[in-house]
Amino acid sequence: MRFKFYFFVAFIFLSCKNEPIGNNSSSNINASVFSDVSSLIQDLKSEPQTFDISDQSIPSTITGQGGTVIDFAANSFIDSDGNPVTSGIVVHLDEYLSLAEMMKNNIQTLSNGQLLVTGGSFNLAATDNNNNPLTVSPWSIGAQLPILTDITGFESGMSLFVGETNTINGIEQINWTQGNNNEFWLNEGFMNFYGIDLGFSNCDVLYEMAGEDGTQFSVYVENNTTPSNYMIWMFINDFPSVVSILSPTDDGLGVKTYDGSIPVGLNATILAIGVDGDSYLKFGTLDIDVLGDDNFTVTVDYGTTENLSALIDQLGG
Repeated sequence: MRFKFYFFVAFIFLSCKNEPIGNNSSSNINASVFSDVSSLIQDLKSEPQTFDISDQSIPSTITGQGGTVIDFAANSFIDSDGNPVTSGIVVHLDEYLSLAEMMKNNIQTLSNGQLLVTGGSFNLAATDNNNNPLTVSPWSIGAQLPILTDITGFESGMSLFVGETNTINGIEQINWTQGNNNEFWLNEGFMNFYGIDLGFSNCDVLYEMAGEDGTQFSVYVENNTTPSNYMIWMFINDFPSVVSILSPTDDGLGVKTYDGSIPVGLNATILAIGVDGDSYLKFGTLDIDVLGDDNFTVTVDYGTTENLSALIDQLGG
């Protein structure tokens, strides 16, 4: 079990990314400003790493800043007409090797509503010099993903999961499903994949609740009656997993987890982030122990994106 100790970051920096708007723009509220929660989510995302491949008539390799290694076979890239592309290729790589990086990039660890234990993930894309998307030939990509999260006790079950983007209540989310027709193996702290495709890849195992009771819980934001103004994230402390909670409660005032998806006794931290009626950023956290069909209320306060980013790093670093 992983235990996290953290302190709430003091709100001492004023963001200069966004100019205040709304009726209270002249106030002295120390907070960043966003038009809505979707723009906040976009602001938290990291920029992809880019790599130029000038000659794909020979095999090539790229290495991400976090240590992810991607190998491409010769002549692996294909244009929209099905023709090989051997030069002028740009590879885009996003690495999500901690729960903080996953949350900031709106990457949760769920598979069809079931919790995943995650060892990290990445996203691959490729374009030509004119920014036209490219595809790759089957079995032309291999990858080595460094396992930076704590998967102690779950190593033997780890495998490749691939992600697809869905939109829930206007918010994009990733759903992970187990990969097929590829090879994978764990060796000396790296998950090795062969035969993957472009897109999202993850080193995961489903959390099995064998012998455990499954329950659910609901989350509300104090003094807020519009759930769409906030996103609710759960950082699980018992194993590496981070989940976005989006399903509306029956009363329409909060959000809830899927029925039977949460083990009784789960230890986690809830993070609520959003904007108020005047578009000011507000966020807050709440430590929880799930007893069954709980209702939790998170208190939020004004803050800046710098404060929020530091807090997320503490929760999921």
